[in-house]
Amino acid sequence: MHCPYCGHDNIQGIELCEQCGADLAGLDIPEAGDGLGGRLLTDRIADLDLAPAPVLGPDATVAEALDLMATQRHGCVLVVEDGVLCGIFTERDVLSRVVLAGRDATETPLSAVMTPTPVRLEADDPPAFAIHSMVSRGLRHLPVVAGAELLGFVSVRNLLRYIRRDVIG
Repeated sequence: MHCPYCGHDNIQGIELCEQCGADLAGLDIPEAGDGLGGRLLTDRIADLDLAPAPVLGPDATVAEALDLMATQRHGCVLVVEDGVLCGIFTERDVLSRVVLAGRDATETPLSAVMTPTPVRLEADDPPAFAIHSMVSRGLRHLPVVAGAELLGFVSVRNLLRYIRRDVIG
């Protein structure tokens, strides 16, 4: 739905405009249809096959993160301090904030190159929220939480597997 105030294209059913914060509640209530379109609005992110969270602390080095990403075959590491998600470090960060910046991966802490306070999804959010967030913000990985508890993350790959069930069977 387009925000009547700033024109930003928001996902149907969202209560606040992601661009200007305007109250959109009740302006465009989505209706869940049949098939994939309905499931995108009624299923929960927690019901997807979430990837387990590769986790490191903010003082871990980029080299440690790269080793963990390679070992677990994931494109990100979630950065947690005192049990609280404080950042995300992705393949894109490796290229833009480490390699192109000429940083030493064995000396650089994640806190210096991670994306702080990442966009996150709640376990009860519908898959449509994940798709919208990824498309509108250019993201490929989104941490999933239930309150303060980190459950894992959803990636483009997870969403494609989810969609494939309806498209291919």
